[in-house]
Amino acid sequence: MPVKLPRRSIAVLAALMLPFAATPGAGATPVERTQPLVRSQSSPGTCGERSTAIRIGVSPGASIANLSTADLDRDLSLAKDAGAFAVRLDLDWGLIEPSRGTFDWALSDRIIDAVVAHGMCPYGIVGYTPRWARVADAVENPHARPADPAEFASFARAVVERYQDRMRLWEVWNEPNLVSFFAPAPDVAAYSELLRLTYQAIKQVQPDSTVLAGGMAPAETTQGNITGTTFLSQMYDHGANQYFDAFNVHPYTWPYLPNDPGTSSWNTAMKMWAMRDVMVAGGDANKQIWITEFGAPTGTNPNSVTEQVQSDTIGIVLDAVLGTDWLGPAFVYSLRDSGTDTSDVEQNFGLLHRDWTPKLAYARVDAFAAEHSVP
Repeated sequence: MPVKLPRRSIAVLAALMLPFAATPGAGATPVERTQPLVRSQSSPGTCGERSTAIRIGVSPGASIANLSTADLDRDLSLAKDAGAFAVRLDLDWGLIEPSRGTFDWALSDRIIDAVVAHGMCPYGIVGYTPRWARVADAVENPHARPADPAEFASFARAVVERYQDRMRLWEVWNEPNLVSFFAPAPDVAAYSELLRLTYQAIKQVQPDSTVLAGGMAPAETTQGNITGTTFLSQMYDHGANQYFDAFNVHPYTWPYLPNDPGTSSWNTAMKMWAMRDVMVAGGDANKQIWITEFGAPTGTNPNSVTEQVQSDTIGIVLDAVLGTDWLGPAFVYSLRDSGTDTSDVEQNFGLLHRDWTPKLAYARVDAFAAEHSVP
């Protein structure tokens, strides 16, 4: 999920439409891709196929689970209309198996079936831990890591067995480099073991699936958090790169634009090039980095941005994906505002307002998908 950044002035940033201010290293030179002008027509049967084609998805967040059937249909129809090929969804162990051996699939069944019915690919984040399975020193935290990673892998196997005819895209946890999402604290060795066991469990059931590492949040190595580049490098030290088909980054930069040269010391969007260098050095030049959350909040909060800056933020990232063949699909966070309180940044990341009226960014994504997206 997005990380709140220190406030600075953004008055001049809306005019900055430069290419990403990154210094390519070994294997990091952007490669221009020529794409046919075809609107994406994804189907679940092709969801797991690996491709360098341009694909746009949406990451609506946990609030999608609370929608009525009518509102869910409206949201997904608008996502499809804007060219989304996939919808990123939580498959929360804590909700599905709240007590050991007792499973409740009703919520995930409803959402996944709706995504498939709208002709898009469900992309599942297998994550989090029920209270009974949490590590002892974070037992009150729903984002605690599991005490036994083998039990988590067993849950992942059950998920894939249930949905293998509808899903082929999987992510193992979310933002494990943050204290708030891998309590009691990020631990590369623990996450690497979790990833290894889970990857193996998924592949045993569904060998043709695509399995991603948990998306790296935009964090610095402070207060227990670990920057994404360091986390990735240490994963390679543990051999964990054998257990993901693609890496995964959440390059939020708001309230700045992703290409603002004054932010290069911490800018996660720019650091994707350094992450690419780690992967190439580790023998993984053939693997992509996917962007499974990015965007910016509108609204009245001092840290929010204008609709124009939100649109420009998304446009800059999509242009970088277009021109860089090792960047995979990009998932906009989020589809629709999760609430109506404009002072709360967390409620205002949508391409659409809560009442479904489009922001400028919706038309931007729609136009980009119409010109560049392929199945």
